[in-house]
Amino acid sequence: MTLILAIYFLVLSLFTIFSYGFIDLNLHLSSSPVFLTLQKPLGILVFQMRPIASMIFLVILSALFIVYIWFLKKGSSFFPTWKKTLLFLIAVSVLLVCAFPALTYDIFNYITTAKVAFFHHENPYLVMPIEIFNEPYLVFTRAANKVALYGPVWILGTAVPHYLGQGNIWLTIIMFKLMNAFCYIGLSYLIYRATKSIKNVLFFALNPLILIEILVSGHNDIYMMAFAVAGILLWEKKDVGSKIKGLISFIASCLIKGATIVLLPLFFIKNISRDRLLFIAYCLLACVFFVVGPLREELYPWYAVWLISIAALLDMKKHAVLIGFTIVLSFALELRHIPYMYMGEYGGVGPIMRTLLTVVPLLLYGGYVGIKKLRLK
Repeated sequence: MTLILAIYFLVLSLFTIFSYGFIDLNLHLSSSPVFLTLQKPLGILVFQMRPIASMIFLVILSALFIVYIWFLKKGSSFFPTWKKTLLFLIAVSVLLVCAFPALTYDIFNYITTAKVAFFHHENPYLVMPIEIFNEPYLVFTRAANKVALYGPVWILGTAVPHYLGQGNIWLTIIMFKLMNAFCYIGLSYLIYRATKSIKNVLFFALNPLILIEILVSGHNDIYMMAFAVAGILLWEKKDVGSKIKGLISFIASCLIKGATIVLLPLFFIKNISRDRLLFIAYCLLACVFFVVGPLREELYPWYAVWLISIAALLDMKKHAVLIGFTIVLSFALELRHIPYMYMGEYGGVGPIMRTLLTVVPLLLYGGYVGIKKLRLK
């Protein structure tokens, strides 16, 4: 166990170091000669030696998933209590909060939108960041030509890391990621309270997609799902007070990102088991994920946070095929980062490669499940 933990934290540490190669060339985090000396070769690796960088990412990703599977099989015996699990998750969070938000630029959109609202005192639903004259964050912010894409609860929440960041971009990044870490721990606790299973907690909390998209890249889907899960769990209680709190929590979820609005019918279903209800929730979110997601833009990896969060609440033995599908989907979606990492552009053969990297693993898993069922007959 000690060896596995050492390997795991070594891989996470390597990824944390590797992430600093993805710093945008227009973003200056520090003028320290030591930092610049250490970061420069990482930047050369990521931007000028793309095939090698892509291979490094693939090796790290594969290693994380291999250890993840091991944790799902053996981890519960080494983390028998929530307290020990919590300490482990805190250690993982601290390490990855220190990573640079590599692979996507969404966190910079959050930061710049928060600055529009709380520094420039403009309405982010009416004023685009690009309309702010001489705004220095524009040089490293993507999609600056859009108004706020998320709900008012999220905008209000970004006030916390914005003010704690004190105008320092690096400190602001850390504050956003630290807030993600608190929500990540909170949702892990909700899963434990609902299932009383450490394995279910590990299924969610150590999934490499969750680690990369939430703790490293800093996506806000974790908040939407934390409020949605809390809402569902509170609503199923019999007392009126809990139901009101559950409804408020669910509304807050919808006012962060709108995807969870599809779960509204769940609040009108009566005389149904929690497991059945959550399975329906998974199916509803999967419809949004696979249908609406690609229609809007494309199948983003961090959208799978929705499915992983709900799957973590299910009976893992009863829904073994669905759990396996979710794990394979997580791996396949993280592979979608590789074409851009390799080519440095989203166009060309990128869309085809991203589709193949997603579909092929899922087809292989479908074939495996089919063959296994045929053998059992």
